Amino acid sequence: MNAQLPPPKRLLVVDDERIQRMIVVRSVAPLGFAVDAVGSLEDAALHLREYRYDAIVLDLSLGETEGISLLQRLRGGGGDPALIFISRLDERVLAASLRLAASMGFRVAGALRKPASPSALRAMLSDPPPPKAQRFNVDPPPPTREDLMEAIATGLITPHFQPKVSLRDRRAVGVEALARWPRVQEPRMPPDMFVPLAEQTGLIAPLTFRIMRASLEACARWRAFHPECRVAVNLSPLVLADPELPDQVEQLLMETGLGPGALIAEITESTVIADPVVAAEVLTRLRIKGIDLSIDDFGTGHSSLLALLRLPFSELKIDRSFVSQCDTDPEAWKIVRATVSMARELGLRVVAEGVETEAVAQRLGDIGCDIGQGWLFGRAMAEEDLLVWLTEAEMVLA
Repeated sequence: MNAQLPPPKRLLVVDDERIQRMIVVRSVAPLGFAVDAVGSLEDAALHLREYRYDAIVLDLSLGETEGISLLQRLRGGGGDPALIFISRLDERVLAASLRLAASMGFRVAGALRKPASPSALRAMLSDPPPPKAQRFNVDPPPPTREDLMEAIATGLITPHFQPKVSLRDRRAVGVEALARWPRVQEPRMPPDMFVPLAEQTGLIAPLTFRIMRASLEACARWRAFHPECRVAVNLSPLVLADPELPDQVEQLLMETGLGPGALIAEITESTVIADPVVAAEVLTRLRIKGIDLSIDDFGTGHSSLLALLRLPFSELKIDRSFVSQCDTDPEAWKIVRATVSMARELGLRVVAEGVETEAVAQRLGDIGCDIGQGWLFGRAMAEEDLLVWLTEAEMVLA
């Protein structure tokens, strides 16, 4: 008895040009796909209701309609097709379409200019991105204000530290403190669940000072062996409304036996600053006291060139959304390169977040980016693990 063969993989081609559809169908014939080729979004929608596709080749411009609008119909419709865009539109439109599809959670195999190269098309279909991993872990229920108050008061929320490394000589120059809320026999509570809650419920100040104190205490311990290592702590824009903040930070530095040079205050403009005048005063006083200021996630949210003009920042951090794509997305690389050039003109130290490969680190170093931060160098880790990492890193460079 012969074993039953698995069904062939299924491909949908959506293109309003009949000749182009024929070229694609003939190009993929050696791969053994069962192919459906249609010329309109309406026909594509009918096929999507009937079949589950492994891959879709989509023309971005279908006469008077935009092929990209098919993505909305695909969302929530089941399946996990690999997407390939083909078009005569310019490279910026192609790149924007790829980013849009990726942000919507689709597996994007690539884009081709018309007439599509048969060999390039076959290569993309033969080696598509892996299917999305199924999530078996259930997200933890969101914490209440009382849960968060208790976690802050009892010290359950602690800082972990991600290394920041010089791209010139690969020596550790500092760390960023990141709040972590581990829970016994329960999933870890992610920061994007409890930090917004703290901002919404008036607990962001106690959370900030809890993390800052613990980070400075840890910094005092490791600076005995690594005197140049500094710690960066995130300050929510909401805490900048307190004119007492500079004196409170200075008091913490005195209590932990550290000078102002040990601390970098990172400001993420994820929230509109309610009183820009008070915030400017607070940040300026911090700089006068010798504490460096870093504008975090530059290029996203509310961060702007106006902030660089008005506020005394000493460091600029390029957001990971640009850095992680800079070796594959020409537009992202242009933005990174222009940002580094602008920052150097302003006399700012430049940190690139999200550095995950040696190739990206090398490119960033070549254009004058000062510091890299990301999984290539190390993930966020507990203090005891950081001490091991620092020691091993120095042994490698010795």
